[in-house]
Amino acid sequence: MATRDLIAKNLRTLRDLRGLSQLELAQRVGVSRRTVARLEAAEIADPGIDQIRDMARVLGVTVEMLCEQKLVPLELPVPEDLRDLLTGENAAPVLAAMHRAGKASSS
Repeated sequence: MATRDLIAKNLRTLRDLRGLSQLELAQRVGVSRRTVARLEAAEIADPGIDQIRDMARVLGVTVEMLCEQKLVPLELPVPEDLRDLLTGENAAPVLAAMHRAGKASSS
């Protein structure tokens, strides 16, 4: 899968999970709603790293997670404090550490 297609799918998935409209995400990142729509439609071949970094930050993931692997929603019961940790402002490094640990344990 091409990087732009992966970014498109992941943006849509993450935006939906966060309950954001294209306009809300665009406003938080400082781009137009059309830019978000074009990214989600894989119409932008080479988005700027600043835009991608800002979108990843707003969506609570790392740039690597947004650009390098397919993300899928997961719904399972967890303690409230863990949910807050995984959805809060510092979610990106926590998720990245969990992903690295999972990859290391499966090797």
